[in-house]
Amino acid sequence: MFQNEQRITITARDLKVVSALQCDGRMTMQALADKVGISVYAATESYRRLTESNIMSIVPVCNPLNLGNYSQVLVGLRINGNLDKALAMLKSMPQVTYVVCALGDADIIAEAVVYSAEGMDHFLKHDLRALPGLTRLQVFSCGRLVLDDHNVSVVNRLLAAHGETGFLTKREASVGTGIPAHRLDMRFVRTFNELQHDGRASYATLGEWLGVTHTAIRGRIKKLEESGVMRIMATVSPMRLGGFRQAFLGLGVKPPYRLDTEQLLAIDEVTYAMSGVGLNGADYLIEIIADTDEDLWRVVDESIRSLPGVEQTWWASTVSVEKESYWLEPPHEGVLLGD
Repeated sequence: MFQNEQRITITARDLKVVSALQCDGRMTMQALADKVGISVYAATESYRRLTESNIMSIVPVCNPLNLGNYSQVLVGLRINGNLDKALAMLKSMPQVTYVVCALGDADIIAEAVVYSAEGMDHFLKHDLRALPGLTRLQVFSCGRLVLDDHNVSVVNRLLAAHGETGFLTKREASVGTGIPAHRLDMRFVRTFNELQHDGRASYATLGEWLGVTHTAIRGRIKKLEESGVMRIMATVSPMRLGGFRQAFLGLGVKPPYRLDTEQLLAIDEVTYAMSGVGLNGADYLIEIIADTDEDLWRVVDESIRSLPGVEQTWWASTVSVEKESYWLEPPHEGVLLGD
């Protein structure tokens, strides 16, 4: 056993419950109990403790870059003075889905998902530049998601310490990669966003919230899941699970070299990898989650910097996670040209 920063004891059974719900966050308590091999009462109690302590939540996840007109960026912000006002403004912006305080090449790291190129331009040129104390803005423009394991490998690592294995691999956990691009209309985006409040809400409850029948909601969720666009799953914060160290690296690849992304995926501590451009010439942005500071530097020195042609262009380590969301901006109707 170990304890997180909130003094909640996490057992191997709890971790198995998390791992099972990472496969399917809407499975019944009976199905959860059967998968983990415990009683329904034990499964229910574990679920309650994990959710009430904010260690685990059940939400829908997707790859915005696979959804037509959506653009995604990660920005590194240097702030002069107190960060509180800038953090409050960022957290209030619905299109900002992830915010962390950091050390290194940025004081704050933020991720944003915006509908349309025009919307992203306004976000970068107006919304962010209104942040109090902003002295530097660095942008990584996301082009293709290589991996986002939603911290499945972190849970698997903790299970391995107990002599257990998880139910899902990091490659299986990455949603919306290797499938055709999809475009979602307003109905599906609204359904996706309502599930953010409670990924286990009943079809009837979701129907009441959205003003449609439970049958319609069931059909929408089925289409989103079967298409590979969405998975409803358990997500956890490594910072709450234990004393993990998290860092973001910008990696440049010098010509004529090309990075074999399989080499990145093979590194257990790499939990996120995005291909794009920005951050002092980075071609890739990766997230590393390691057990200790020593392990973090070992991964960087031995596994990352040793890759042929790869050079580190940017670095920031996480101090605290301030916001995490998967909200999608509703699509805007354009002008339809007729005959």
